[in-house]
Amino acid sequence: MTTIKTIIVDDEARIRRGIERLVRSCGEEWEVIGTFSDGQEAYEAMTTCDEVVDLVITDVQMPEMDGLTLVKELKKSHSFFALIISGFDDFKYLQTALREGAVNYILKPVEREQFRVQMQEVKEKIMNKRNELREWEKVQETALQLTYTKQVQLLSEVTWNADTDLSLLDWTRLFPKGNYQLVYISVDQILSKTKGFNTEEWETWNFAVENIMSELIINDFHVPGVQNWWWRSGKLNFWLLLLNEEQERETSFESITEHFVGQLRNAIQRHTPFTVSIALGGEFEELSLLLSYRDQLLSLIQFRMIQGGNKVFQLDLIKTISDENPKGITSSVYKHVEQTIHALERGAEEEIVKSLQEFFSEIAALSSPVLIEEAVQYLSIRIVNRWMEHDGFGEDPYVLTEAMQLTKHAANFTQLKDSVKHWVLNVMKNMRALTYDQSSPVQQAKEWIQNNLGESITIKKIANYVYMNPNYFCEYFKNQTGETVLDYVTRSRLEKAKELLGTTDLKIYDISCQIGYQDTKYFSRLFKQWMGQSPSQYREHYFKTYSIS
Repeated sequence: MTTIKTIIVDDEARIRRGIERLVRSCGEEWEVIGTFSDGQEAYEAMTTCDEVVDLVITDVQMPEMDGLTLVKELKKSHSFFALIISGFDDFKYLQTALREGAVNYILKPVEREQFRVQMQEVKEKIMNKRNELREWEKVQETALQLTYTKQVQLLSEVTWNADTDLSLLDWTRLFPKGNYQLVYISVDQILSKTKGFNTEEWETWNFAVENIMSELIINDFHVPGVQNWWWRSGKLNFWLLLLNEEQERETSFESITEHFVGQLRNAIQRHTPFTVSIALGGEFEELSLLLSYRDQLLSLIQFRMIQGGNKVFQLDLIKTISDENPKGITSSVYKHVEQTIHALERGAEEEIVKSLQEFFSEIAALSSPVLIEEAVQYLSIRIVNRWMEHDGFGEDPYVLTEAMQLTKHAANFTQLKDSVKHWVLNVMKNMRALTYDQSSPVQQAKEWIQNNLGESITIKKIANYVYMNPNYFCEYFKNQTGETVLDYVTRSRLEKAKELLGTTDLKIYDISCQIGYQDTKYFSRLFKQWMGQSPSQYREHYFKTYSIS
């Protein structure tokens, strides 16, 4: 039973004891948690402890702090009902007591039956308040669950799409500010353990892994100031997005994440026949960079093909990977890789083609497709390392993604050779382009955006146009202009919409399509959000103003 916590304040000890006996006689649900001889004593006691109080029974006139002042001051930090007991039959006291929130005003001497009637009324008010609070908490919890569900749905849709138009990235406004970190979790499907699984068994284990994820996050991942969202990425693959809302904490955000993924790996390995590999991204503030980090982690997780599964892979792996000859690669293959790298740095296309021919002549003699894949992956990693050094803006997730897919999509050895050759020459072209004068990449980006307002505009497309890494480009653009790429694209499209609304008789739908919004309702809502009025209202106001002038 939840008791009704009560304190009694009166400067006469005899009266305090008498009121306490009256309160206890009202039933077991009443609990006297404190008695005080003065308002000041009661105030200090209640404000220096975490105790919840439901009812304050207090006299009016007391030496240090009177009862009405006590109620007024205590209301600033506590929520409670107040019952005033006084020997002064003065309307002024009654009026003040009611204004300060007292539920009633009882004159001394206190009549027992009258007191019990008043306490019953107070009890009903307290119970009604508790019920209202519980109902409100349920409403709040439901609202939070709906918000969380909507956020997860948006994250799932965004990470499934290969390329998302910036106009659709307005969803980022639904998420709180802070430092984010993206995690990709992929179960290692070891053939020796799973080759006998039928469809039903796969479904069972997929369900088991999801339960482990869910229970671990709900029951064990309770860190103040850290929010999380998780969603599926196909069978036995998951995304986890973490948000750090506290800039200063005893345990670093990175350590919190690493501890959790360690628990997750152990739990999956303990309760299923699987191991799990995890790719950890870096921290970022702009949630619009989620897609770029998605691509980085999808590339990073593929390092398990080289280093094996049941590991946690971090982004610095790409930067710090050893230049030594990997296991299984012969010295002659290693030599041809280095020749290719040197030719790439000089931009010598003929030498690149020749070195690749010799490289493939060597690996064609390898007896295992695993060794061929390892050799191609090594070549790819060495080239990506050089690309990063040449670029100077950090690793390019799109180049690495292409590299890691080379052996996956080749139907035969000839196709593999052609794919690798095409990829290496494309990297050479991009490296050559970086040597051109880029005096104003922001201006180039703005011009490209203005010329493509009606097309699908993505951060990747803009960054590729100015030969910059997408992550670095977003930061650089904001530092140079004071606004995000998303805000600039949105503002440019809406300024173009204003121009078309005022100078043409095109329908709202046609204008929406011309500036890159296929959903007219979304365009109208966005226009009103930015401009303060709907497109139709803006057009009507524009023509009225123009006709008057």
